[in-house]
Amino acid sequence: MSVIDLKTLYETDDYEWLSATIELLKNRQFNALDLENLIEELEDLGSEKKNSVVSLLNLIIRHLLLLEYWTSERERNINHCPSEIYSFRN
Repeated sequence: MSVIDLKTLYETDDYEWLSATIELLKNRQFNALDLENLIEELEDLGSEKKNSVVSLLNLIIRHLLLLEYWTSERERNINHCPSEIYSFRN
């Protein structure tokens, strides 16, 4: 598969593009890679992971604050918040 074919495949079927790219990498056919889109995908993957971590940290902090300061609902949330915090940390 040529780079031109991979670029077209990327626009039409990202799963097939990924499968083809993985095969090219496994076979060390680096000159056939669609480097432009591969770099873009790797950058996006890094951003997605960072955003996931930030989101989970926000949820942990929010639940810790609720547990500490939301006294009017303490009895109702005393078991819920710690289990949520544990889940987010995992």
